[in-house]
Amino acid sequence: MKNVLVFFNAEPVKVQKVVNGVTSVLRLYPNGEEAHLKLMLAGVHSLTGDHREFCVASDRELTSEEIMEAANRLL
Repeated sequence: MKNVLVFFNAEPVKVQKVVNGVTSVLRLYPNGEEAHLKLMLAGVHSLTGDHREFCVASDRELTSEEIMEAANRLL
């Protein structure tokens, strides 16, 4: 199992546990439309030079700051 940071439809970021081998997560927009969000590996460098990687699924463009902030809060 791995933790995925899911950014969807301007909702607060959520953590979803998925089984290894899963390549996307399903979300529904309010109008009922399905969104299959691909899992991506995001590598982020911190100010101290550390390199961290997170599994992310999103329906929008994200900045490394958004990912780091969410990971520090939720993981």
